[in-house]
Amino acid sequence: MRSVLFTKPKSIASAMLRHMVESGDEVAAVVLHGVSGYADTPLVKYARAHAVPVVDFADCDGFFGRLSVGALDAIWCCTFPKLVRDGWVNRAKVAVNFHGAPLPDYRGVFAYNFAILNGDAEFGVTAHLMSGSFDTGDIVETDRFPYDCANGSVAELVALSEERMLTLFKRVRGRLERDGRLEVAPQDLSLGCYYSRDDFEAAKRIPANASAEEVERRIRAFWYPPYEGAYVEVGGERFYPITRRILNGIGR
Repeated sequence: MRSVLFTKPKSIASAMLRHMVESGDEVAAVVLHGVSGYADTPLVKYARAHAVPVVDFADCDGFFGRLSVGALDAIWCCTFPKLVRDGWVNRAKVAVNFHGAPLPDYRGVFAYNFAILNGDAEFGVTAHLMSGSFDTGDIVETDRFPYDCANGSVAELVALSEERMLTLFKRVRGRLERDGRLEVAPQDLSLGCYYSRDDFEAAKRIPANASAEEVERRIRAFWYPPYEGAYVEVGGERFYPITRRILNGIGR
C-alpha cells in the first residue's frame, strides 16, 4: 500500500512507521509540524534510514499538489496537532485518524487527564475518518477497555492506550489491505464532550474551597512530569502540591 503518515515524533509513531515499512508499504512521506526541530528523534532517524521522505507541514501544498486524486491508498494520522486539509485528504482513497480516546465521549485534547479527573471506569482509543473538523468523522472502530480512572494515573493510562492504539492501527491497516475498504458508522455528536486547551488550563487550578477528595483527584489527573500539574495560586504565584502516594512512588 502507498501511504502518508501525519504525526508527532513519539514512540507510538515510530512503532506505526516500523510496522508499515516491515509490512512492505510504500510510505510516500512522514509529515511533521516543524521538521527542523526533530532531526535527532528516533522517528526521523528511522524514516531516513529506510528512505522514507520527511515532509514539513508547511510544505504540504507542494507535496500533495504533485499527487493526483486517489494516488495514495491511505493517509494515516496520529497525534498530529494540525487539521489536515481536504485538498490533501482527497489524494488518498481513505484517510484515518487514530484518536487517543473513545469517541464520541472525548473529542478534543487532553482526554487522558479528563478521564482521570472524571473517574471513569473505562477508556478507549478510536480510529475514525478524517473530516473538515477535529474528531467528528465516521467511526472505523473504537477499542474500549476497562480502566479504573478513579485510582489510576495519567502515565499508566497513556502507556496502556498507546499499546491499544498500535494494535488498533495494525488491525485497521490490515483490514484495508485485505478488503480494499473500511466499514464505518457515523458519530452521534450529541453525545460526549469536546475538551479544549482552555478547559485543560482551567481544570488544573485547584479551587480554594476544594475538598480533600477533589484536591487528590486534580493532582492525580494532571501529574505528568515534566509538564505543569495541578496548582494552587497564592499571591499571584503558583504552587504545585503532591500526594503521599505520588511522593512514595518517586522515592522508589
